[in-house]
Amino acid sequence: MEAEGGGFMVGAGVRDGSIGTVTTLQRARGHFRLAVRPRDGRVGVADLEQGGCCRLLFPKRAQAALEAVTVNISGGIAAGDRIAGALDCAPETDLLVTSQAAERIYRARAGDGPAEIDVSCRIGAGARLEWLPHGTIFFDGCRLRRHMRVEMAASSSFLFLECRMFGRIGSGETLHRLDVRDRLSVRREGRAVLEDMFRLESTDVSALLANRAVAAGQAGVATLVLVSADAEGRLDRVRDRLGEIGDGGFACSAWNGMLVVRGVSSGGRGLEDTVQRLLPALRDARPVPATWRS
Repeated sequence: MEAEGGGFMVGAGVRDGSIGTVTTLQRARGHFRLAVRPRDGRVGVADLEQGGCCRLLFPKRAQAALEAVTVNISGGIAAGDRIAGALDCAPETDLLVTSQAAERIYRARAGDGPAEIDVSCRIGAGARLEWLPHGTIFFDGCRLRRHMRVEMAASSSFLFLECRMFGRIGSGETLHRLDVRDRLSVRREGRAVLEDMFRLESTDVSALLANRAVAAGQAGVATLVLVSADAEGRLDRVRDRLGEIGDGGFACSAWNGMLVVRGVSSGGRGLEDTVQRLLPALRDARPVPATWRS
């Protein structure tokens, strides 16, 4: 049953050997919905809904774009958690969405179902949506199903970032088992233009990541996707920027109105450093998210 007011749900039982009883564990439930509309030359909130473990914060910005920060007050994602989000960008709006901090996906116990995160986005004509969260840290033994769905107009723009860190490098954690499916689906004018699935289901993750054809022993993977009318025209600019940065672990390609950058690094700090230095080639002189500067 659901606990009153907190958005948490009683989940699977754990047997306590000392007293021979079954202790129930809480499972987080959260949702958010944000709709934005033009307002006096800027972007304003037209509708806001949030509940359970999800919150949205809005830092003050001098620019016309609106910035929203997602916050998970449960402190991380555990197996069995359920989070649903929706973003609706009216025509000619500009929305930047980031997160308060890196998201942690905790170890699941035997028999636990995966955590589930679903976010749907609608981007109207001439609108821009930037999804630029901090990274995701996968703890050993975690289980996750995450899916972002995007419906966009031909004249709209969508920028997506996901940095994935495998294990707590600073704590010396060695990954053995992961069960992760992380999917991005983009439709433009009703037609599918991108289906990108990151799938890692293994009982020997460290050995898999050590493979040169997988991650060459690196513990972090980044993906950047830009879908816009000028995406392909930015390819040379992005490649030149990568050359200036000198990070041989990154590469990019462009086709069909999209540009995709992928890279590997030894950990989260290396990934974030390269991404922050690369983003100006994808978004010009726009300021970085507020939580990136703190």
